Parts: sequence; structure tokens; C-alpha cells
Amino acid sequence: MRCCPLLVTILFLCCCPFLAAQQPGRAEPRVVFNDDAQVLTEAPEEGATAFVREWLDRELAAVQFSTYVFLASTPDICTYDTQAGEIYGGRFGEDYRQGLARGIRALQSEGTDALKVVCDHMHDHGKEVLAAIRMSDTHHSRITADNPLCPLFAVEHPEFVIRQPDGRTNETALDYSYREVRSHRLAIMKEIAVEYDVDGLELNFVRWAKHFPRDQGREKASIMTEYVGQVYDMLQEAARTRGRRSLTLGVRVPESIAACWLAGVDIEAWVKQGWVDYVVISTWNNTDPQLRVGEFSRFTRPAGIDTIVVMGNMIGAIHTGPPAVLDRPVAMSAKHAKNTYQAMLITTSEARGAAANYYAGGADSISFWNVGIHFGEEQTATPEQRERIAGWTRAVSRDEVYQGPRTYRYLPMGKGLSARKPPVRNYPWYDENRSPLGHQNSPVLRFSAGVNGERQVFPFLMADGRDGKKIEGGMTFWIYHLDPTDQLTIDINGRRVSPRKISRLAVGDRRGGLPGQRVEIALRDCPPFAGENELGVTVSLPAENERVPYLEELEVKVK
Repeated sequence: MRCCPLLVTILFLCCCPFLAAQQPGRAEPRVVFNDDAQVLTEAPEEGATAFVREWLDRELAAVQFSTYVFLASTPDICTYDTQAGEIYGGRFGEDYRQGLARGIRALQSEGTDALKVVCDHMHDHGKEVLAAIRMSDTHHSRITADNPLCPLFAVEHPEFVIRQPDGRTNETALDYSYREVRSHRLAIMKEIAVEYDVDGLELNFVRWAKHFPRDQGREKASIMTEYVGQVYDMLQEAARTRGRRSLTLGVRVPESIAACWLAGVDIEAWVKQGWVDYVVISTWNNTDPQLRVGEFSRFTRPAGIDTIVVMGNMIGAIHTGPPAVLDRPVAMSAKHAKNTYQAMLITTSEARGAAANYYAGGADSISFWNVGIHFGEEQTATPEQRERIAGWTRAVSRDEVYQGPRTYRYLPMGKGLSARKPPVRNYPWYDENRSPLGHQNSPVLRFSAGVNGERQVFPFLMADGRDGKKIEGGMTFWIYHLDPTDQLTIDINGRRVSPRKISRLAVGDRRGGLPGQRVEIALRDCPPFAGENELGVTVSLPAENERVPYLEELEVKVK
């Protein structure tokens, strides 16, 4: 019996999510650059149009991309001259110049707006331009007309605000279960698609991934699916109105299928319907090498759409406590807590490592997130930081990713999230060791008395060595509160590493503020790697002991 070639391809993709090759016969995939309109907060009262164009030129010079995505709506508050929605700061009068209103007012005085300037300038440079629609941005923590980020639509219709099952009192997201909410926001999208020279829309379901009560995401996902279909139909009609063959619909979705369901996002259904042109798999803010891209590529690649993974300028975690991070002189943010995970910015070798994992998982390309804010007067926009950004963004193309050393850095991305639960912030999720999107992050292994002498597992995804061949480089991890006399057993994928090949040192000058040991192993001395790997760690402590050693960061450097 002969098998259908298409069926064989689909079965292969489903069974082998850790892939390296791009689909043959496809056009070059999009490389996406997201801009959150930081330029509007810095634009001068006079010469704003020229200022915006110069900002765009700096982005063009530093980062290579094909598709420029500019923040247009949040989705009710808009950065362009809207009639269907509400202009940021418009309700406070013509003299209001705070935040985004500064640039909006300045551009209005010159007879234009940011979306028009961006479309004209980026089209002149041959770029696709999409308007970013944040499907549920809730940077505002109260329903009040005093906050320019809080839409009057929500102030006038508090009955549409999501009632969360955890009883939080600061929820401000609107519930897409209500037809009125969907209709209001669709009108804004239609206005953009018809009235502006955009090439389409990118729907951002990550900001802030609250579309229904957080315990009803899967139950109500069909509502959002129907809505995305309406957006698609609207774009088709808008394309005909403008005399175009089509308009692009991209979607930015949470970082795992499980997190998508929590947000009411049935991304596989949207892809199978043929509605979307690309999917961006997105973390909350950071670059995470642990993303299982294969969960998505198993259905996006057979559908022939671009499978894109977000990479942000930050690689660290939310946690601001010890250990102190002491070995990153340039790759640290001046606007975050000093020498902490939170302040860690990505290096070129770390970017290569993460991108290698994404491509091996079936990604086509990269979407750069929160990079555009670094081309003005931000503390993180110094010349050396822009040089670092230009370096790492260029290093993650398919052609460059294996042209230099790769560092795979695995951090406790969800550590400390519980400290931000309402009323501090109003993320959709705030469970420890999970992301704000509800995705389960890398673990913190705690070697308490209850697991004394028992093997614990730190899973890590690594493209290098996935064929089982030996690779050169080194593995380092830190076990805090571990004494030199404590017994330590290490294995890779269930095969023990010879104790003679393990170096145990004091925590040292790379990490500080906590006692413990730094463990180093040459990669040539490790058992074979396999793509999806397990670092097995067994710690045996003295019977009379009150310490709880823990491991939360793993570094693998490949030459």
C-alpha cells in the first residue's frame, strides 16, 4: 500500500517536533519587529514627523526585519487619529502632553499621526507594515477616567468587566463574552484596515491574555474563534474596498498550547480555518530557550504559514532577590534592580542558543519584542546597549545562528511571580514558577529533608548535541547552600557522570550573596544529549541538617 506524501509529511512533523529544516518551496518567512510607540513619549513639540522618521531609521539601521508592527490600539485606546476608538489622552484636553499624548498632539499639529508616518516611511524602505492590536491590555489597575490607559468604554460599561474567580478587586479587562465588547473593538480594527495604508493587523493575545474569566478560557474559546473569523472576513472586505488582493492577519499567542487554552485561544482551529498568515509564539517579555516550539509547528508548518518565535531584549526572570549576578557588565539593565535576574539582558551567544532551539523545534523566523524602546533616551538606549542589540538580533538568523558560540541559559522565569498577585499587579496568572500567562516555567529544585537522597530533575531543551554526538564546551550550575562535604550525584538523561569529571567550587565571583557551590562539567565528559534533556541531581545531606540547598540556573556553553 502506498502512502500519500502529504500524509507522510504531516505524520513526520507530528512525531518529530524537534526539527531543523525549513519547509521547501516556501518564500522567505517574515522577520517581525514590534514597536510599542515609545517614540511618541519622546517626540518634540515641533518637528515631530522628522523625529519619528529619524527614530525609524535608527531601528532600520540596527535590526534586520521584513515586517514592522506598530502599536495602534490597546484595543480601545489608540495611538492614531481614531473616530471609532479613543485617542490616548484625548479626554484631558489639547494641553495634555503626558505619555503617548506628547507625540500624538505634536503630530496632529503637523496634520498627521503616527500610523500614517510609519506606513509611509516603512513602505518607502520596502517593509510590510501591520497595526498591532493589543486584545486586552490592562496596564491600568483601576476602572477610572483619571487614567489615560483606562478606556471610557470600560468606565461607562463596568458590567462588561471580567469577574475573576479569585475575587481580585483590580480587574480592568473586558469580557469578550459580550457582543458589545466584540463589536466595539472590531469597529476600531475595521477603521484601521480601511482608512490606513497598513498591510494588515497583528492581534496580540499576550497583552494581557485576559479575554474571559480565567477559569473559563477553554470553555469560551469558541467565542474567540468565531470572533477571529469575523476579523478575517473584515480584512478580506477591507482588502477589496482598497483594491488589494489580501491583507495580512498575524497573531501573537501565549508561549504554550496549555497557556493558549487558559487565554481562550484555540490557535490550532484558527490555523486550520486558513485565517492567519503567521503565528508568533510569545513569552510575556523575555527570551526563553525552553519554549517547546514543536507544539505549534506540528500544525503551523503543514498549513504553510510562518511559524515565528518571540525574542526579547531581556533574558532574566522577575525575581529581584539573591543571588547577585556579577558577570554581565554590559548585558545588564540600568532601569531594573541592580545585579538581579530581572536586570539580565541577552548576549549574542545566549541569543544564538535560544534561536538554535527555536529553529530545531520547527520555527521559521524570529519576532523582536520590546527592542524598539531602546532607540531614544531610555536608560537602556546607550551606545553600548544599541551595539549589543544590533549584534544579537543579527546573530539569530538561520544563516548566522551556528556561526559562533552558543550559550543556553535556563533561569527560574516564574520565580517571584506570586509576590505580584493582586492588588500589586493584575496579571492573568500569578502562580509561583509559572509565567504571567500561566505557562509552567523551568523549575527550582529544592533539596529539602523530604527528598534527601532522591533524584530530582531539571529538564532542558538544547539543539546542540541532539543527535547524540559529542560537543565541546562546558556545563555550569549553582547549588546554593550546598556544602563541599555534601554528597552529590549527577546524571544526564539517566546516565551518571563520573565523579572524577565533576568540578565543585565555591559559588565564586560570577554569583554572589549566597553560600553554596558552583558545579562545572566539560561537555565532552557528559553522556549523550538528546534535544529534550534531563539533568538529574541527587543531593544527600547529613541527618542533622536544617539547610535546604536549591538549584535554579543552568548554563551550557557550546564552542
